[in-house]
Amino acid sequence: MKNIFQSLGADEKETHVFLRMLELGAQPVSVMAKFVGVPRSSMYVILERLKRLNLLQEFERSGIKYVRCIPVNELEDLLKMKERSIQQSLHILQEKAEELKKAENRLSLTPKVKFYEGKKEVMKLYEQVLKEKRFYALFNPQKVKVMMPEYHDKIPETIKAGRLRTKEFVVYGPEAKAYKKRYNSRSHQIKILPKERQFEADTIITAEKIYMIAYGEKEVSGVEIINPWLAEAQQVIFEALWQEH
Repeated sequence: MKNIFQSLGADEKETHVFLRMLELGAQPVSVMAKFVGVPRSSMYVILERLKRLNLLQEFERSGIKYVRCIPVNELEDLLKMKERSIQQSLHILQEKAEELKKAENRLSLTPKVKFYEGKKEVMKLYEQVLKEKRFYALFNPQKVKVMMPEYHDKIPETIKAGRLRTKEFVVYGPEAKAYKKRYNSRSHQIKILPKERQFEADTIITAEKIYMIAYGEKEVSGVEIINPWLAEAQQVIFEALWQEH
């Protein structure tokens, strides 16, 4: 029962008052307050709140104001109205989501950080990357092939299909040469790092996010940093490094 009234916006005290009023029917506020056991001053506050939630009706008789609950059969109509309002708001939110995200990111300097622990969680991270239009990456193909084989080819195949554009530095090794030979293209530019520059982690830079994935001997983990300013700085550094090689 409480869930019904919570859905309509009423708290526990307001729900209690509504149910007691339902027993009594239309009465002056003074009678209602005494019957419910609430001070008259508090009763006025609660009644005003119930009125705003469309759960209360008022009328005058012989110069005296009476209050009563709405009929029970109108509760269903209220819930349906609430549902329609939520659906309309959800539709507007979906249309304006990107605009709101841009405003949020541009006005906030504090990075938002999300952690991904274990293979299943890191797979979610990679799926986020696949939703991007463009990214830069420092990538260890040998480690990914061993630890995350599902994405060793899935990401470059997605790029190949024309849904992504990227520049990648890959760690030197037999797998790097095969990877470059297979996937290097205008939309997927690949450069192999010098042999002495070895690392066992990946960095992916998008328009507003930085993803970092670490590969242990048996486990993998990742972190997502959401901040357009940090992402922009990393893009500038990446481009400078790209020009040097």
